[in-house]
Amino acid sequence: MSHHMESRGVPTEAFDAIARDLQALRIEAGDVPYAEIVRRIGKLRERAGVGAAAARPARTTVYDAFRLGRTRINAKLVGEIVQALGCSPEEAETWERRCLQARLDQSAAKQREPANPQPAPTEPPIQIVAAIGPADTVASRRRIYILLAACLLMNLAGFWLVDAAGLRLYLDMVGTALAAIACGPWAGVLVGLATNVIGLSITDSSAAAFGLVNMTGALVWGYGAKLIRRNSALPQYVLLNVVVAVACSVVSSIILVLLFGGITGHASETTMQSILASTSSLGVAVFESNLMYSLVDKLLTGFIVIALLGMVKDWIHVPVYGHVAEHAMDSLDRTYRLANAGFGSGSNRRGRALG
Repeated sequence: MSHHMESRGVPTEAFDAIARDLQALRIEAGDVPYAEIVRRIGKLRERAGVGAAAARPARTTVYDAFRLGRTRINAKLVGEIVQALGCSPEEAETWERRCLQARLDQSAAKQREPANPQPAPTEPPIQIVAAIGPADTVASRRRIYILLAACLLMNLAGFWLVDAAGLRLYLDMVGTALAAIACGPWAGVLVGLATNVIGLSITDSSAAAFGLVNMTGALVWGYGAKLIRRNSALPQYVLLNVVVAVACSVVSSIILVLLFGGITGHASETTMQSILASTSSLGVAVFESNLMYSLVDKLLTGFIVIALLGMVKDWIHVPVYGHVAEHAMDSLDRTYRLANAGFGSGSNRRGRALG
């Protein structure tokens, strides 16, 4: 097994280098689940004399050791992690020394900073990107442009697919959500408005009016994602997508009723006609049918975005992805333990009955 012990000359990158090497070691060891790493560390500690109740570290603590963007790291825990992944105690000591050296380098770098640093330049009132590396480098700006262009293409692909296939969903805000969550609400607004302007060439002139809906979704997704915290992140994220669906349905219904008499030719309007037959209010019928499909559409969009962030997590760091993924893994881990406990107790009962 290779040990991925590359040295790095830049102190500020040392912790990220360690995290990347841990990720590579975990994959090389067979993509070991974090819960299994926790269990193995617990066994190691018990063999070292630690009581069973205190032996297992928190799963979030172990998960954080693999996360990029750290400003500190627990050298002893890293040593335990690499042993849990198959390294020898001697190799673990090498990892620990590397962690300690990174901390010393970081401390030395801080001491070399000037006593009176120049004040940072004033931030612009609208900050498009806060997640993709340092904003003053050519490489990071290139990443921004590539991501936003990809988001626009995803929106247009969804726009075209719905129009061509006559789907009852919308699918034209995946890129808007991705840009808003990853790069900030105003980046999402930019992608959303561009989608509807270009959409004029795909459908008809009604596309431009619904740019307000894309803008609303971008603002709610972008600002809402900033409020999601680690505890209960998954239900908070689901709720955020529900709120986006409601907000977009309100704006969309107003536009549909005031500008188009409730009809633009979208496939979902057959449901609206059915609801209208049982109610005398066009506004109610439009809102109910719109909300019905918007809830499905925005929840689907939200989880597509999480999957996309998971694919590029080594390229772009978005806190909400880490929180949602961690909470989802915790939930799966609890479900797995409960299922195992239930299966084990059921097997015991069957064994006693057979005996």
